Amino acid sequence: MKLPFLLSFVLLFSGSVLAQTKKSPPASSSPDARAVEAVVIRLFDAMRASDSTLARSVLAPSAKLYSVASGKDGQVLPRETPMHKFVEMIGQKHPQVLDERIWGVKVNIDGDLATLWCDYAFYIGDTFSHCGADAFQLYRSPQGWKIFSISDTRRKEGCDLKAAQAARTKP
Repeated sequence: MKLPFLLSFVLLFSGSVLAQTKKSPPASSSPDARAVEAVVIRLFDAMRASDSTLARSVLAPSAKLYSVASGKDGQVLPRETPMHKFVEMIGQKHPQVLDERIWGVKVNIDGDLATLWCDYAFYIGDTFSHCGADAFQLYRSPQGWKIFSISDTRRKEGCDLKAAQAARTKP
């Protein structure tokens, strides 16, 4: 007789505690998270527009760019591309638009440090090139969030091209 009463009490009490627990909104819905995502989107807007000035405006002066992929020797290592070379490439006029489409964006922020992680597919014009994951590290500067590190993976298989197509239609 005591066990059913005790069990009922525990269930009732735990339900009321859960009902009173206030959940924090996901980081990606906060104003800071939206600002972080906007900075990353501006970088890709710069790429699509061949605008090196816009690209530089979202990058820290000492920003780094790494890709983690297999080299010709088959060894997987992070390989650095000098950021000035990347920005120069963005600023060149290309016969077709360079279009990096992102989705599955996750933003984490602690004070003045932010990380944005997302899936991406890269297109040259309408032609698929490769996909992977992007990881951006940003810091809050007096001018707003700035990217100080970009890392990505690259592959040609196992890509979610339906998600990439859907990402293309988003503003």
